[in-house]
Amino acid sequence: MLYYNFCGYEGFKALFGLEKRDNGVAVRKNKILLGHLKNSALLRYCREHNDYTLLHIYNMADLQKKVVEAVLKSGEDDEKLPYEVELIGRTYYSSQYQTDEAKGLCEDLDKSAIRYINVERNRVFKMRAGKFMRGLILETETGKLLSPSVINWISGDVFTQQWAIYTHGNSPDIELHVNDEFWRIYSSNYCKGNFGSCMVDEDRTSFYHDSVKAKAAYITDKTGLVVARSILFTDVTDQDGKKWRLLERQYSSESDDVLKRLLVDKLIQEDYIDGYKVVGASCHQANSFVDVYGNSLFDRKFEIDCDLELEDTLSYQDSFKWYSYNLNKAYNYENSSFSYNLDTTDFNLYGDNEEDDGEWDDYHQYYCNNTRPCYRNGREIWVDSENLDDFVWIESKEEYHHENDCVCCNECQTDILLDDAIYSEVTEEYYCCEECMEEAEDEFKRKNWYYSEYDNEWHENLDDITRINIWNESEGVYEEKSICTDTLDKLIENKDVWQFDEDVFDKVNPSTNLPYDYKLKKEINHEYAIIEEAV
Repeated sequence: MLYYNFCGYEGFKALFGLEKRDNGVAVRKNKILLGHLKNSALLRYCREHNDYTLLHIYNMADLQKKVVEAVLKSGEDDEKLPYEVELIGRTYYSSQYQTDEAKGLCEDLDKSAIRYINVERNRVFKMRAGKFMRGLILETETGKLLSPSVINWISGDVFTQQWAIYTHGNSPDIELHVNDEFWRIYSSNYCKGNFGSCMVDEDRTSFYHDSVKAKAAYITDKTGLVVARSILFTDVTDQDGKKWRLLERQYSSESDDVLKRLLVDKLIQEDYIDGYKVVGASCHQANSFVDVYGNSLFDRKFEIDCDLELEDTLSYQDSFKWYSYNLNKAYNYENSSFSYNLDTTDFNLYGDNEEDDGEWDDYHQYYCNNTRPCYRNGREIWVDSENLDDFVWIESKEEYHHENDCVCCNECQTDILLDDAIYSEVTEEYYCCEECMEEAEDEFKRKNWYYSEYDNEWHENLDDITRINIWNESEGVYEEKSICTDTLDKLIENKDVWQFDEDVFDKVNPSTNLPYDYKLKKEINHEYAIIEEAV
């Protein structure tokens, strides 16, 4: 505790204590952040440099912001990383990759991949966005100090979603709406797919009309269906009396975080909000707000006016869930004034759903008969055991993982975690092990590449291959073999071979300094030409 400012054990428990989910399972809060702070290598580095910036972090928003800034600074100061990689307006540094004028955008507009130049081969490739960012982070000295859970979260969760949004751009198919049509965002007839919300089709929207000051904020696709939505509280006050327009937790089609971030970005661009609930890790926590610049509002205590009688319709609240009946206020923090909890599916403050609804599905956001542990973005969640269509069984780990976190080995068809997969720049596919990748690359090269007999290696382009005459001592003849053009140029430059016209020989007759039978061949060719001309 000596190097951390937790305000004692109670402060530590408030950040990292166990909390019970609706299904009764106890989970630790801010598990990724706790793993970051427990990192012994990082602590040792901070002590040696007397810089505790990366340890004095107390929420996920600051963790993301400070880690990314540290990685960028570490790469910029490292002379061993001379090449610039520009992505979403930020410049990273690498020893093996760089970006061109496309700045990472693929020609086919693949939203999950990054276009880059392999400096050593001087060729353009593309790689999965998360895997590419992971590589950039681990090239820096700061990146090597980070815990695997933080690297996986930054690269595989945060950045992949940011990149998808960036490539999505200002799509004409997506339209932003901010209005009072709360019924639209809570109706399955107007929402595309499953939003994973317990309030859909529950007829609870009068709460937002009658009890609080709010707007419905949502985006629709080209068909007019809602693909991401949230509640925008338009009159929020913090402990200093400052007014805010805060966007609540977002929900989207099939819980797609990219669509949630797209909604947030459009609201920021059109100046509808001053802050919003973070997307992804810790979004369920009541104080996980950030401002429009990404700065954490973790220490802000927010409240809203809430006029709610005991029999008035209630809609489940993610953030402003501590309600003071006497003061007509709802808070995003627990305090002595509150008298009711609003994070309930009860119809009103009297309660109308007292019976056991079953187990809570964290992924689909509904009650069901039975749940089982699964993993999404490396975090454990509980999912309806009868609805695992979006999850893949990973045999090596004996666990279910979300399909977006998995790939199928292109050689043996084994399902594996993306973080454990090996990417081949030859086939541009993923594999479960080196053996599978080598077999696939060998087969690919046999079908598509060109072989140099002299170098005993494959080359991608035919222009990389030429011919050389190798003397066979036992047969007394030259044998023509393929050779890499770069290898041949070096041999000629070092005078290790002899070149005559367009022919190159590895050995010549020491008595004549000419290839064996070279003169005879010339005479034969000359005689043949005379005979051919006579004919």
